[in-house]
Amino acid sequence: MLGTSRLLTFAFRALIILLIIAILWVSVAESYNQVLVALAGPLLPGETTVHELGVYLVFEHSRFNTGVSIDGLTLHFGLVLVSVLVLAAVGISIGPRIGWLAAFVIGAFFVHVAGVALLGRGLVWAAGADSPAESTRLVLSLFAVFWGLIPPAAGGIWCFAYWLPKLRNPAETQNVTSAT
Repeated sequence: MLGTSRLLTFAFRALIILLIIAILWVSVAESYNQVLVALAGPLLPGETTVHELGVYLVFEHSRFNTGVSIDGLTLHFGLVLVSVLVLAAVGISIGPRIGWLAAFVIGAFFVHVAGVALLGRGLVWAAGADSPAESTRLVLSLFAVFWGLIPPAAGGIWCFAYWLPKLRNPAETQNVTSAT
């Protein structure tokens, strides 16, 4: 089993890695958003455009009085969360750790592209004359729930898929922990 010392090691690593990734991510976020906008833009309906403005993503359409913006760092919290989870995990060698990290980063990027495109489509629908009252609030609420649940769910599924078999086979866990 993973004892208290392993949990404390994980918690300490997670805090340090979180601070490092958060500081580094601020310098990468604008470039990430530019690539995200370039791929999500063509998926938006008709007259809708999305562009990055620093760390913000701004949606524009003739139906909007002003541009609708979302903080790009809000989008990125899940990527930071699962990156910290994988990098801070105890008992994983470098090769699998890099593989899992790459898989999560690539997967999160595609989820970001789809999420930005769906948000843009939802905002255009909500601004339409045929949409019900309070539809903008509905779209933004659904987006917040979608964005708030995907990263923890992905991280939780990864933890169960990776760690549950190891906890069922104590000999394998002892070999892995003695090797690290």
